[in-house]
Amino acid sequence: MLLSQPRLILALDASSSRCSAVIWSEEPGAAASPGGQMMAGRVVASMERNGQTGDAARLPGMVAEMLADQKLVAGDLAAIATSVGPGSFTGLRASLAFGEGLASGTGIPVIGVTVAEALAVAARAEGAEAGDLRLWCALDSRNGRLFLHRGGAPEAWEVTNLSDPPLPRSPVGLTGDAAGTLGAVLQDRGFTAVITSARVCHAREVAIAGIARMRDRLPPLAATPLYIDPPRALPPRGGLRPPPRQPEWAL
Repeated sequence: MLLSQPRLILALDASSSRCSAVIWSEEPGAAASPGGQMMAGRVVASMERNGQTGDAARLPGMVAEMLADQKLVAGDLAAIATSVGPGSFTGLRASLAFGEGLASGTGIPVIGVTVAEALAVAARAEGAEAGDLRLWCALDSRNGRLFLHRGGAPEAWEVTNLSDPPLPRSPVGLTGDAAGTLGAVLQDRGFTAVITSARVCHAREVAIAGIARMRDRLPPLAATPLYIDPPRALPPRGGLRPPPRQPEWAL
């Protein structure tokens, strides 16, 4: 499919401690590469902030500033792509809710992208070596646990232990924040594991993967949070509120 004019894609990511937003311009005549994800286009605007995990409260202000700087409004966008996880429970829900809210008044679609899909775009951009390998995405789930995606359906994540991970049948390229630790384990056991620099998701690659999904070059995926573990219920940082005092007349 050829484009008659540039399409602007807003991409969001708050799956980790880095919160990012990008306006990506898909250029006229852009076509997917043989890999199916790399697209001709450019970053029109980009902002990122590092803070607490899933600090998606920053996104509305970041996006408003980018749109204003480019003299754009939400109606100028063709779609919104947002990461769906795995990642921060709060960050994913907040960024998806913001994307849905921004899109609701304009009728533009919201496209979900997994962290593995976005990191695969980044890894393939490194060069042919990473691009020719089967890519695994390994995310640190703490306490020696990993969330691992070894290909297949976007939702096909598994939980494994770093001490006893699945073993590859052929050389693999590793992405994700646990790529280094998993790579060391596999290399120690004699397997070829290329550790890429694609460690943390960024909205730039979310935009590119989102366009690939819009063009049916990636399998369908609902724009809903992708959780591997159920969210943890934690008490407020300031502690639980004391019970309300009864008025004197009720005593």
